[in-house]
This record gives sequence, structure tokens and C-alpha cells, in this order.
Amino acid sequence: MRTSGGACKAATRTAIQGPQRPILAFFLLSLLSACATYHPQPLSPERSAAAFQARSLVDPKFRVFLSDYGHSPTHWPKRHWGLHDLVLLALYESPELTVQRARWQVARANVITAGQRPNPSIGFLSQHHSIAPEGVLPWTLGFSFDIPIETAGKRGDRVQRALALADAARFQVGETAWQVRVLVRQKFLDLWAAIEQAKLLKTEVALRKRMLKLVEQRFAVGESSAFAVNSIQLELQRAQMTLAAAEAHAASARAALAQALGLPLGAIADVHFDFTDMNQSPAGRHPPLATLERAALRHRLDLQAALARYAAAEDTLKLEIAKQYPDIHLGPGYEWEEGDNRWALGLTITLPILNQNQGPIAAAKGQVAAAAATFTALQARVIGQVSQSAAGYRGALQTLRTARALLEVQRKNQQLLERRYASGETDSLALLGGDLAYLVAERDRLVASYQAQQSLGALENAVQQPLVPVLYGKEALSDRAREHS
Repeated sequence: MRTSGGACKAATRTAIQGPQRPILAFFLLSLLSACATYHPQPLSPERSAAAFQARSLVDPKFRVFLSDYGHSPTHWPKRHWGLHDLVLLALYESPELTVQRARWQVARANVITAGQRPNPSIGFLSQHHSIAPEGVLPWTLGFSFDIPIETAGKRGDRVQRALALADAARFQVGETAWQVRVLVRQKFLDLWAAIEQAKLLKTEVALRKRMLKLVEQRFAVGESSAFAVNSIQLELQRAQMTLAAAEAHAASARAALAQALGLPLGAIADVHFDFTDMNQSPAGRHPPLATLERAALRHRLDLQAALARYAAAEDTLKLEIAKQYPDIHLGPGYEWEEGDNRWALGLTITLPILNQNQGPIAAAKGQVAAAAATFTALQARVIGQVSQSAAGYRGALQTLRTARALLEVQRKNQQLLERRYASGETDSLALLGGDLAYLVAERDRLVASYQAQQSLGALENAVQQPLVPVLYGKEALSDRAREHS
């Protein structure tokens, strides 16, 4: 009840205007004390935008947040930011997570609402008699109460349904937090790949410039053709255009990472990132498919939320069934008429004659069936997602192994060219051609590494657990640990 509401204002006026009735005034003031107060909190787009632009990595509150999670930095501001640091930063700043937390608070408040007992009501009666004996007040005065009594455990069913929905909202907070981690990892991976691609392209442009200079020198003395010069010039221009596009893509990837972190671009414009996690490529044995599936079925938060929503649907059905049994309304009352005191006790029960709440019960049964089908479909989708992601990861690792093998072949070929060049068996142009071939193999390895990291991210998302430590054998999935305990 708000103080701006009519009931609280009326209570205040009555209490002030009738000081001669201390009991009634005390009763009304007691009601007034239970009224909540409203404080306007207008939103200002300008202030919120300014607050967003002021976010930075040097926020001391974030340092405390890191310390709370056992990652107290030695230097502040941090000199290098790795994936784990950025995930914590995103969880600290994420607007999507803030929205889900607010919805969880609403769901928890609904538990309070569900547990509230219905308030009794009071009614006042006054009647004037046009014909009354002389010396008798021509008034009948009285009041009555209505005391509702819920039956069949309806309040408990409401509370259980609200608790289940609050659990679903809590799991949704965790699901959102995981999706924040997924997004940050993907954008961090994109930035790493873009930076590495730009580095390789810069090297390629430098090599092609050296080749062009050599060919032009040979053309000047008649040892090369104009076609060779034009061909190398064209390849150099293509490499320069590709480099420009790669640098633009790297800038875009940095902006996308800033968005995923919930920060303005300027906050990470000059940040040095630690891409150790991206450079590592787990190639050992990963847990069996059955272990991954069990881990997903036990730990996927969307499955837990679906189970909570199913429990809420069952509680709704129990509540609708309980509504077949009518509530009771007690109605004690009192009247004073011409000196006569009259006491009354009323009892009101809704008669379930015309309907027994069949419609809402049927709808609740349908909601239970729909919730069960939703959970079953989601469970099947999760199993399929794990299987598909595991197969994709195995294929990506095989591609990466092939790219590494080819890169090793090119490395050996380049070493052979360098020895032949040192002995005078080949010239500088052939040596530069070998460097370009090695560079192409390095780019293929980069693409394969990126695809392997993407596949690893998809597998982690399917299980909703980080798997790099597991794949390196440093720790095990909870399921695998239980199997070997």
C-alpha cells in the first residue's frame, strides 16, 4: 500500500479529525504504519550513458571483485588480461546478467506474495428510522467482519509453485552467466585470430616487397620479364589489400570484445591481452562421449530450469485441484438499535454446483504435459548437441594435426633451402619463395587452430563446463572423478 493511495490518506485524515476516539485513531494509525513509501527513481538516459562511458579496467571495485574470487592481481592496473580475467570482468559488468538478477528478485518477491494470507475486512452500518419512540435515538449502528479461511492447502500450493519459479529464475541467472562466458571466449578467440592473421599478412607483404625489388633489379639488367614484375606486383597489391581488411577486422573484433565485456571501446583500446589459452591446442584424449553426456545432463542449467518449471506446473495443478474445495468466510457482526445490542455470526461457503473448476484443472494438466514434453525435447537436444560437438571437435583436431604436419614439412624444406642458399646452389628469389610457402602453411595452421578452438568452445557449451583442464589431464569432470573414486 502506498502513502499516495487514498486509503492511507483517508486514514490519516480520520485519525486527525477524530482525536476524541482514541481507540479508532490507534487502529487507523496502526494501519498507516504498515503502508510502504514510494520514492521516485527516474531514469536519465544521459546519466546512464555517461556512467557506461566511465567504465574502465582500473575500477577499484572490480579489483575487490577479483580478490573475492581468489584472483587478487599482483599489479594494478593489470598489465596483461587473460581469458579468465575477462570472463570475471564480463560477469561484473554484464547488463544481461543484471537483468536476469532483477527478474530473479521479482520471482523471489512472488514467493512472499504467494505466502500472504487474505486480509479480513470490516464493514460499518448506519440506518436512520423515520419513526421512532420519543426519547430513543432513531439510528441503528453496527459493524461486521469478513474473515476468509483458505482450505485444502491452497496457500502451501501457491508457495511451492512460487518457489519452483524462483528456482527456475535462479537457474536462468546461471545460464545467462554461462552464455556471457561463451560470448567473451568467442570474441576473445576472434580477436586473437585477427591479430595473428594480421601479423602473418604483414610478414607476407614484407616478403613480397623484397621479391618485387629483386625481380625489378633483374628486369633492369634484362634477366627477368615484365610479366614476372607485373605478376609479383599484383600479388603484392592483393596481399596489401588483404592486410588492410585484416587490420580492419581486428579493430572490429576488439570492439566486439568490448561489447561482450560490457565496456566502452576506449576501456580496452590499449590493453595487452594474454592469448595463452588460445595458443594452446589440446590434442590428447578427451573424456568418453558417455561421460560428456552424463556431465551435460547433470550440469546443464537450462535443464535444471526446465525441471523447476515442470515442478511449478505440477504445483499449479495441485492448486487448481484444491480450488474445487470452497473457502470459508466467517462473518461475525454487531448492531445497536434503540438500546438493543445484537450480536451475529455468519458463515459463507461457495457451493460448487455449477462447476467444479474443471476448466482450470484441464488447463493445468495441459501445462504439466507441455512442461514434461519441453523437458524431454530439451534433453534430447542436449544429447544431440554433445554428440555433434564431440564429433566436430575430433574432426577439428585431426585437421589441426594435419596442418601441423604440413607446417613441419615446410619448415624442413625451408631449412634445406637455407643450406643450399648458403652453399650458393640457389638464389635469393628461391629462398623468398620458400619463405612464402612456409608462411602459407603457417596460415593454414592458424585457420586449423582457430577451428579447433571454436569446436572446443562448442563442446564446452554443450556440456556447460570448461574442458581445457580436463583435456590436458590436470583435473577431471565430476562424473569421471566419481567413476574412478
